[in-house]
Amino acid sequence: MRYLSKIWDWKIFADFCNEDEHVILGLMSGTSADGLDIANVKFRLNGKEITYEILDATSIEYGRDFQKRIIDAYSKETSNVEYITKLNFEIAKQHAHMIKKLNWEYDFIAYHGQTVHHLPSFGATLQIGEPDVLSVVLEKPVIHGFRTKDMALGGQGAPISAYFDAYFLLKDIKTVVLNVGGISNITSFTKDGQLIAFDTGPGNCLIDEVCQRFFGERYDKDGTLSSKGYVEEKILEKLISKSYEYIQKTPPKTTGREVFNFDFITDILNYTSKENLLRTLVKYTASMIVINLKRYLSDVNKIIIFGGGAYNKTLVKDLIDFGYSVEIPDDTLINFREAIAIAFLGELFLRGQVFEKTVTGAQRPSLLGKLSLPV
Repeated sequence: MRYLSKIWDWKIFADFCNEDEHVILGLMSGTSADGLDIANVKFRLNGKEITYEILDATSIEYGRDFQKRIIDAYSKETSNVEYITKLNFEIAKQHAHMIKKLNWEYDFIAYHGQTVHHLPSFGATLQIGEPDVLSVVLEKPVIHGFRTKDMALGGQGAPISAYFDAYFLLKDIKTVVLNVGGISNITSFTKDGQLIAFDTGPGNCLIDEVCQRFFGERYDKDGTLSSKGYVEEKILEKLISKSYEYIQKTPPKTTGREVFNFDFITDILNYTSKENLLRTLVKYTASMIVINLKRYLSDVNKIIIFGGGAYNKTLVKDLIDFGYSVEIPDDTLINFREAIAIAFLGELFLRGQVFEKTVTGAQRPSLLGKLSLPV
């Protein structure tokens, strides 16, 4: 007889999952690959209602070399199987190192990982950052892989933060939650009360590309750089025209850097100044948001804006000029909504709960997530 040792008790773990209170560390690294957002969130079950409290939140910026290596993984011209394999473990080791230095107390980790390719038309997506590395180094269970079950059920795999928006933020059909990260996505309710969420197109991704390549800055801080330029209407029309196929696609729909990258704008670079290019890209980003809103959520008149784009005054002004009321939440919620939303998905996983309606086109609601154990 082989010698076996029991090192995990599923009953004890199941009892812990069913406790009224959990502290979950939510981790999010977006397509801009500028850093890791970390939110330590306490969830409590009060009867049938879940409440949350943000205990701590921080964002740890990546070094430029690390950011570049991640972004290079998005393209088949600059990466390969060996490159992705190594980066999968390197990202997790970096994330584990960042978290360990914080010395925070938590029960579980909810880990989004780093999206390097998202192909909803093929029913495929890839997030890297090996969860077993985190669970072993940090000695905590890690809930991860939040997109893949949804895609296995025919969904887009995004935007999964919509479930947090619907549960905690949305109050009526006149309001939309807008997140402007690397990609812009929105969450709202339709006229008949159905939850809807989808990507509108680029968020900060094209703006950041131009800032980094032509201004030597990581991003358009406060919209200061873009405010110095003017909108080139013909270039704006061309960009919108190039996006017509995506605009026409009915929700649920998602997109990513595999579409909205530097190659997307190379044909317009020689037709304007860098200042006007940047200003036009900000207007294009706002226009894609508004075009999608008017097409699919015509009753909406109020935007609650999150993500880095909430700080871009040029972008916010464009949205207001389009006729929308714009609400900017407190800094913690702006900066850490996605990390908090990932923590919330981790909480739902532990409780075996799902939102009753899907927003992704999946055949049915499903328990999003997988589990990596520290043993």
